[in-house]
Amino acid sequence: MACQNCQSQARLLVRAATRAGPSAPSSKRYLTTAASKATISPSSSSSSSSPSSTAPANARLFSTSHRKALFGGMASPYFVVGATERLYKFCGPVADYHINQKLRDQDEVPKLEDGEEVGESLNPGNPWHTLFNMPPTFSTWSHVTMLHLYLLNARIRCFDRDAFANWRQQLIDHFSFEAEKKMHVEHNITSSALRQRYLKDMFTQWRGIMVAYDEGVVKGDAILAAAVWRNLFKGAADADPRALAAIVGWMRACMKSLEGVSDEAFATRAGEVLALPVESFWQGIEKASKAQASAATAKPAVGSTTAGPVKERIVAEPIVGKGQ
Repeated sequence: MACQNCQSQARLLVRAATRAGPSAPSSKRYLTTAASKATISPSSSSSSSSPSSTAPANARLFSTSHRKALFGGMASPYFVVGATERLYKFCGPVADYHINQKLRDQDEVPKLEDGEEVGESLNPGNPWHTLFNMPPTFSTWSHVTMLHLYLLNARIRCFDRDAFANWRQQLIDHFSFEAEKKMHVEHNITSSALRQRYLKDMFTQWRGIMVAYDEGVVKGDAILAAAVWRNLFKGAADADPRALAAIVGWMRACMKSLEGVSDEAFATRAGEVLALPVESFWQGIEKASKAQASAATAKPAVGSTTAGPVKERIVAEPIVGKGQ
């Protein structure tokens, strides 16, 4: 079933063809390319008896309009703006936060050791703040958002060149607008020049993040986990290795699922992929570690003097010896 945008575009084309009526030039004339028109002989082009020769010089031919421009598509600016705006809702609000205004007025906003202000999570149950113990700060929000944007960016590289450039720019614009808004509203940075300087630094950081994650995706999970540790956890010595393993597993699963989504369905299905709960990978790691721990406790140690296994081994050895 066609989408609403395709149906509306088809109706416009049908109405235009109906209004044109029988006086419209033949379809053969409309489908003729500019190159083929240049090869027409002078006698046929100068003939005035053919109705097709009376078409105005500025008539818009189907051959001069790309199919994607007529029906919309992955590179259509209006389509990309709306699609990226919807997809960004699966990226930005994931680890969103806000600064308590009362604490701001009393100048009592808590800060980390490096001076970064700590806010309150807008989604207290999200795993990034609770399970992975990442503070609700601007740095956490920006890096978690950029991690989601990286997964989308890795998939849209498969688009054609123009579509990829448009999608990438729109996603970055949504992130930049939200980041500047947080600087102004949440952190009281009223200087536009200062905000622009911070945004430039963030864009430089974004380019480095893409290179680091690309290297990890190609070289292996250990390199990818190191990139996650450096960026999301700021290289903290007390970072939980289970959190790194869960995030890396989630990234791999998302990229695999996005790879299976077609270009036409990407705008509607990519959000479902990003909504895959990262805590499920943590739970899988916890379950595996508990099972391994219980198996280690149940297994007797080497050289154990327990009666059961040792007695069975002693009785069995002479029988094997007699057979040989």
